[in-house]
Amino acid sequence: MKEKALPKPLFLWPDELVPLRKFRSKIERVIPDESPITLITGVNYPALIPFPAKGAKKPCQAVIVCPGGAYDVLALDYEGLEIAEYLSKHGIAAFVLKYRVPRQREAALCDATRAVRYLRYYADKFGIRKDSIGIMGFSAGGHLSAFCAGSCRKKLYESTDEIDKVSARPDNLGLIYPAYLELKPKFGLLKDHPPTFLLQASDDPYFPSLMAYEKALLKKKLSLECHVYPEGGHGFGSRPCGKATDGWLELYTNWLKRI
Repeated sequence: MKEKALPKPLFLWPDELVPLRKFRSKIERVIPDESPITLITGVNYPALIPFPAKGAKKPCQAVIVCPGGAYDVLALDYEGLEIAEYLSKHGIAAFVLKYRVPRQREAALCDATRAVRYLRYYADKFGIRKDSIGIMGFSAGGHLSAFCAGSCRKKLYESTDEIDKVSARPDNLGLIYPAYLELKPKFGLLKDHPPTFLLQASDDPYFPSLMAYEKALLKKKLSLECHVYPEGGHGFGSRPCGKATDGWLELYTNWLKRI
């Protein structure tokens, strides 16, 4: 994946209209890491990296993929590009969200809601269904996805253009080993909350995050599919590791197609 040229990014706002802009540098940095994972930071101009669906009838489903990284970095390939490439091969258009890092949580939430609006506004252009635009994320990206779903009707930033007039509600939600959801501020749940897919290992130190979200969904009798593995820890991605978590991405893809 690292050797391949990336698709041209789709910037969510014109440069001069990016809300809550904290930094102006356009130079993103790759963080050295011993593992074969590409970690980037210094993202100040949020964008989507598109992976069109292969072999699917148009219009097709679409999913926004939010990599994790503790809101400090983005595990761009491990929890982004590799996931999007898999979904693309299975007939689902995928868009990796490069949201703002480091330490820009409010801005990142603006980026996620804008990403949903952006795809819905340009749905015809991308050959995707306006009523089947989901969001999924890993760890901090799962936290971001959950807050995107729960905050989609709040005014998070001043409207900038016609894109901001369309709905930011995702049509489905995937949280893969999410983090921080048991902490305050609490995530919101809509009356028409999107169908949700939860997946985590019980030996993950962030497992209380899944438990908090699952409990809230069950209490309100909202649509939920939940998978809990006995081992896997945190941050297992989709690369085979010889544990029970291998193959989870197929479960998620099949769930998407069923709904």
